Amino acid sequence: MEENERQEVVSEEGMTFAQLMRIVWENILLIMLVTIWVTAFGLIYTFALVSPKYTAEGTVMVQADSNSDTPEQTAISIANALMTTYKEFVVSDLVLDSVLEDVEGIGDMSEEALQNSITISNTSGSFIIHVQVENTSPELAMNITNQIIANSIAIADDPDNGFDFLENKLKEVSPAKLPTEPSSPNKVLNVMISFILGLVLALLIVFFKELFNNKFQTKEDLEKVLNLRVIATVPGTIKERKLVD
Repeated sequence: MEENERQEVVSEEGMTFAQLMRIVWENILLIMLVTIWVTAFGLIYTFALVSPKYTAEGTVMVQADSNSDTPEQTAISIANALMTTYKEFVVSDLVLDSVLEDVEGIGDMSEEALQNSITISNTSGSFIIHVQVENTSPELAMNITNQIIANSIAIADDPDNGFDFLENKLKEVSPAKLPTEPSSPNKVLNVMISFILGLVLALLIVFFKELFNNKFQTKEDLEKVLNLRVIATVPGTIKERKLVD
């Protein structure tokens, strides 16, 4: 009964900013401990548990036929279609299987794992396609990227494979170079996220603890529920008792 009445009063009148700050201040030690622990776990995960990955990038240009008989807009439309086709073609089984066979040190990597490590993108308005490969080994990331570009162009230009649509339309612009810095994990971002998650988790714990606390915290809470004026209160802490003495 007492708990229900108290919750009704709180829900009707709401909680002031001062009350929120009081709750936070009274539980500041708990908030700090939870935040520190979660941040520490994020640091351990980022710097000790996760293996850094490196990303190598090479570029390919898609060339459309341009002559006096082909309008410029038509040539652009053809080039865009070629770019879409190449994005699908470069991660096809035919290309990926050849890469798995040709790259030394690739081990027992599956075709699915290889495909998941590849990112194909292009900038709007440009006929340049970026081929990126992420791997825990910078040398392997570079070798796979260059092999993907070389094999995709060779297979597209091979008349026996029947890829007339892409034949002589692809040109390597720049090969992949050996990455010197890891691309993931983002250590600064991970630490910031860990700190924010820790702080949010700590605040949730504090407010849930306060929500299910059915004790009267102040004489004002008692007056609201009982509708009586409190004349005096008994000091509850040692510091308060010393002040009274």
